[in-house]
Amino acid sequence: MKKNLSGLLIISAGIVLFLTSCGSMKTMSLNSIELTTQLKPGMTYNEVESLLGKPKSSMVSGDKLIARWNLQQMWKGYIPYDMIFNSVDQTLISWAENTKAWDAQQAQLKIVADEVQKQAAASNQGGGSGGGPAPSFENNPDLMNYFKGKWYSFTSAGYGYTASSERTISLCGEGTYKASFESGYSGTSQGWGQATQGGGAGTWRITGNKTEGTIVTTSPGGQSTTYKYKSCGDGCIYLGSYKYAYAGAPECR
Repeated sequence: MKKNLSGLLIISAGIVLFLTSCGSMKTMSLNSIELTTQLKPGMTYNEVESLLGKPKSSMVSGDKLIARWNLQQMWKGYIPYDMIFNSVDQTLISWAENTKAWDAQQAQLKIVADEVQKQAAASNQGGGSGGGPAPSFENNPDLMNYFKGKWYSFTSAGYGYTASSERTISLCGEGTYKASFESGYSGTSQGWGQATQGGGAGTWRITGNKTEGTIVTTSPGGQSTTYKYKSCGDGCIYLGSYKYAYAGAPECR
């Protein structure tokens, strides 16, 4: 099986870059909120844009042009700031932090944190289904040899916060496995700033074909977890609900 990790990592890096590049370099710089001290009523839209960079969004409401920048404030994160311009001559009238948008943003980030915690709680299952009896099937040694290796999954998102999860599973050719899980998140809402780790080891067996099928892992205590797997390209598989990339030889010791 030819396994191409580099292409998958390029795609993943592009996703992370997109998630973390939703503003100009000026507004993303540390404590960019201090740039507002240079604002003056009557400044033109172009002058404000020259100072702050491109806005995140803008809209016209009646005779007002409202543009929003996300400005970084130390220990708080990215603050939505609304600049009000005259829509006719595009001169600056006023500016202020949008506290309602800030509260909504924090509520959304808390949802992300809660989701990371849910993932941590299910770390030993890694997207599979457990608790019930393991399905009965004859193990396929050829498929076991085909899929043996170290498989890696990583997700990350952030803009004024960070949330990420990392999973690794080594499927060993002799029928054993080792798995690890780590997640973390940080932000400005109460209760943020935690990291969780987990993992497991045991035996595994497989049935199906090179495109899709079923993998069952069993812990030393006899608890089995069933995963539906599906190929997503060269060196790429879904195990349960998580996407993994081939990362080399398995760590079997």
